[in-house]
Amino acid sequence: MTRRLAIIDLDGTLLGPAKRVSPENLRALQRLRDAGFETAFASGRHHRNIVRYEPEVGAMSWVISASGAVVRHAATNELMYELTLVEADALELCSAARDAKLAIILYHRDGVFMDGESEATRLYAARAGWNPQPGNLPQLAASGIQKVMLSESTSIMKKVGLEIECRFATRFYSVWTEEDLVEFLSPQANKAIGAQALARALGIEQADVVAFGDGNNDAEVLAWAGYSVAMAHGQKGALNAAHAITPAGPPETAFACAVEMVLETKPRSGGL
Repeated sequence: MTRRLAIIDLDGTLLGPAKRVSPENLRALQRLRDAGFETAFASGRHHRNIVRYEPEVGAMSWVISASGAVVRHAATNELMYELTLVEADALELCSAARDAKLAIILYHRDGVFMDGESEATRLYAARAGWNPQPGNLPQLAASGIQKVMLSESTSIMKKVGLEIECRFATRFYSVWTEEDLVEFLSPQANKAIGAQALARALGIEQADVVAFGDGNNDAEVLAWAGYSVAMAHGQKGALNAAHAITPAGPPETAFACAVEMVLETKPRSGGL
């Protein structure tokens, strides 16, 4: 039997607005597994924040975290792939953010850290469901930062955040995951790169990969996959990149609709 891989985003896709998996989505996830798909969860979240959902979604295997910068096994903790920021570039970016009085949140192999607490870091904690810890920026940069997130009010980010993004455009891959939050990663990092690394290691062809997502940071993997579905409530980047879009409906069950669309797709040369 042809091996098949499903790349599944969390927030806004498998997880509904309340950050829970609806019964409909949970049944759809099991349908994918029963149909022979290897399931991999791909999120902008930190690896440790993703695997917290294992009791809810069932046993996890490979996890693509930090918007594609890291691929790690949930059970064995084996690190397959990791892209970190150049130390000098990370320090310069954070210095510019400090000067602009933006909140700085850092993803590192050891956890999620902040350069100082603020209203923006508290809002991030509420969205992500866990609190970043105070961290020593030079030490973190020296041992490998996976991504830097900058945040403030939407009005400030539309001006200052965009200015910083333009200033560092040639040195980072950047993506706006919220109107008040921009992420900076290695120029080689995105969910598609992480999915490609995983598919190669598992011996699965691109044509046999399906992807589900709703965010701007899902655009690359939705475009790369052999077949992909974006949630109807998703951001513009996802909607433009996907092969198909779910019908309008409750966001907490959109993933279930997307799985139905995939399983109803006629078999093609790639095996879907």
